[in-house]
Amino acid sequence: MLVAGLICNYLVKPVDPKWNMSAEEVSKLQAATAKSAAGVQQGSFDIGKGGFDARAALFWAFVGVPLAWGVWKTPESAIKII
Repeated sequence: MLVAGLICNYLVKPVDPKWNMSAEEVSKLQAATAKSAAGVQQGSFDIGKGGFDARAALFWAFVGVPLAWGVWKTPESAIKII
């Protein structure tokens, strides 16, 4: 995985300047966005308002059980080395 990451990082190149926006284009886009966003809700878009339900518990268990197993097995294996 480290070698693949090293290769991928090496292959990343700067974006060609032809794809960059000029300052005029940026200000025009910002003005258009500000006009269209007037009256539209700004902020979290209902993130964090759902609560903890059965679906969330299932996904937390999907992540938490293997994590807890790993936390349990690590000191167990370390004790065998000592």
